[in-house]
Amino acid sequence: MLLVSQALAPAGSLAPLFPELVRVDTVAAALDRLRGGGAAAGETVVLLDAPTMAAVEALARLEPAPAVVVLLPEGQEHDSAGFIAAGAQDALPAGDGENDGDGLRRAVSAARRRQMRENRLRMALAEAQRGRDEAASLLDAAGAAVAAALDPMMALTAAALESPLLPRQQDRLLAVQAAATALRTTAAALRPVGPGAVVEESLTLAALAADAKAMSIEGGADEEFTGDAAGLRGLLTLLAAEGGASLSLSLRPAGDAAELTLRRRGAARLRPLVLAAVQPLVRRLGGHLPPDGPDGAAGEWLTVRIPVRAMLRPAALSVLLVEDNPIGRLVAAGFFKALGHTVTTAEDGAQGLAAATDGRFDLIVMDVQMPLMDGHEAARAIRALPGEAGRVPIVALTAGTDAEDDAQCHAAGMDDCLHKPLTMDRLRTVLERLFPGRVQPGG
Repeated sequence: MLLVSQALAPAGSLAPLFPELVRVDTVAAALDRLRGGGAAAGETVVLLDAPTMAAVEALARLEPAPAVVVLLPEGQEHDSAGFIAAGAQDALPAGDGENDGDGLRRAVSAARRRQMRENRLRMALAEAQRGRDEAASLLDAAGAAVAAALDPMMALTAAALESPLLPRQQDRLLAVQAAATALRTTAAALRPVGPGAVVEESLTLAALAADAKAMSIEGGADEEFTGDAAGLRGLLTLLAAEGGASLSLSLRPAGDAAELTLRRRGAARLRPLVLAAVQPLVRRLGGHLPPDGPDGAAGEWLTVRIPVRAMLRPAALSVLLVEDNPIGRLVAAGFFKALGHTVTTAEDGAQGLAAATDGRFDLIVMDVQMPLMDGHEAARAIRALPGEAGRVPIVALTAGTDAEDDAQCHAAGMDDCLHKPLTMDRLRTVLERLFPGRVQPGG
């Protein structure tokens, strides 16, 4: 047990009650002793004479924390609640040791027991958080691995669908494409986000209402917008939970902004219950509940308006893709096409240089390891071209993984590096760096 007091008198009155009592002059000295005590600090009681809020908070922040009991000077009894809120286990009049020794011993013993329980709870919560972090890391790695495997397959499937096919072949490839899209969406949903974070997705009213019953769309069914997909789907589920209720959706774009209106019609007697259920989600989504007229006339109606962002399609990029591997070329071209960009391909550095000389491109993606003329040599030759042709951004497509490989690409005149295996996430990141605002969200 520690007594923090610059005066000797309190120690003299408390020593007979607590033979193990040790007096220190300052809170800093108490902190030093407790930090050196390891786990035993969690079983220590600190009696704080002439206490301050800052001292209580500093002691309560220790891991494990001691049981802090403040000894309140006469006239300061009204501050007890504040000290307990700051982390003290109890706040007692400073004279209690003289007047009621047994009562003070009981109070100190109870404070120690409460603090030990609190320390055990803190340890359990910390362990749970470590487990949560490990699970989140595992899910994130698994989601990234699924995306890395699926993205090339989806690109190759899209390329195959562009070629002449028998109806049966096309049906099978479309089924593969739908299954892969569903799996990638599920994997993305499982990847963790920070507490309170909102995952925005590209949506349409038709997609939102696809699996819902008794739901109609009044306007803007295929207009794309971005919003908190999980929040919107949760709101629709709550609004449609009542048997016999009907729901209508409409979207009114206005420039970069838009307003999603949900109109629910159900039993008037259930309206207060539905209101109470949806209000937290409406607040999360930044929406509001406009009045529907007099209660007697509109009790069966409930309107919710949610602000969303209209999705303006970014202008397509004209991309020159220089890659000697035919499968790699198909995959990378498929990624760019999925993002709405046009692609011209070349099979080696010499073809790439010729195309860059003759054409106008917004971006050149250049494999590094190629026959005839490698990517570094081709990039240097392109940088030597006159005018705009020599200033087009060049991104290296490289199997290299260290800083030295990246430095060689930059020395050759390349602006950024895409590391193999190429994934949609990596491509998006690089495009967003080079062309902010021209990368489509989602997908």
